[in-house]
Amino acid sequence: MAQVKRPLGYIGLGMMGGSMATHLLKSGYQVTVYDPNPAAVDAVLEFGGERGTSPADVASRAEIVITSLPNPGIVDAVALGADGIIHGAKAGTVYIDMSSIEPNTTRRVGEALAARGVDMLDVPVGKGPPAAAKGDLTLMVGGDPSVVERVADVLDTLGSKRFYCGPLGAGVTTKLVNNLVSTAICALDGEALAIGAKAGLNLETLVAVMSNTAADNAHLRNGFPNRVFPGSFVPNFKLSRAHKDLGLAVSAAKGLQAPSMLAAVAHELFGVASNLGLGRRDQSAIVKAVEAMSGPREQGGSLGPGRGEG
Repeated sequence: MAQVKRPLGYIGLGMMGGSMATHLLKSGYQVTVYDPNPAAVDAVLEFGGERGTSPADVASRAEIVITSLPNPGIVDAVALGADGIIHGAKAGTVYIDMSSIEPNTTRRVGEALAARGVDMLDVPVGKGPPAAAKGDLTLMVGGDPSVVERVADVLDTLGSKRFYCGPLGAGVTTKLVNNLVSTAICALDGEALAIGAKAGLNLETLVAVMSNTAADNAHLRNGFPNRVFPGSFVPNFKLSRAHKDLGLAVSAAKGLQAPSMLAAVAHELFGVASNLGLGRRDQSAIVKAVEAMSGPREQGGSLGPGRGEG
């Protein structure tokens, strides 16, 4: 095992957080973890982590506290709640939030922590759990550049590419814009394949053609061949998370008085898919929602049975 490095805290051990916390342990860091799901904690403890009793307890035992959480409300509660990070962190502690949330929450939490001498960075990530497990994430960093350099060893352990996006809140804003494009493209791909299926086209041929034109995108090359065609939608990025991020992006655009018409339509489509019970599946399952709305298709062009909710 690598030489033991400075103590960290990790809160939120879902698919991404659990993978990142485990990778930090394998890289030689001491990591105290917390999650309301005991099974998620136990999975990380197998690699040498220590169990924390609350976010405040984790913060009291760490130089750097990292969170990966589902939504802004949970970030607020974990950071500022009754047993939150703010009540355990010492002056000089750095809080790195890797959640995909809206920037107003990030800045408000950062201001409250700064009053206690705690510095905050917002560092949402690109790529999924397999990349998290080997430190190959794309990091979008917001915050004071001097604080970024203080925790550069941890950031570079978690990510293979690091982009400084600007002051606190710029990281999550960048992530929302990125996910607006990515998830809307996924929805458009699903709509295109559903049209092709209804027309009786060979979908493997359709995807091959699109992948060799200006219609090419990563979802066509990866998600659809690996999930849609086999009919297995085990999540790399859950459809419910795509719906959430699109909603945050639309809300942010409204706050800026910027147009977001295509994002709004994609958000509505992902909402329909969630209402059809597809939220826990991979975002590529959006194709099943479009297919359901399309009605009976012509011969051929099967999109697969949609097995594997994950």
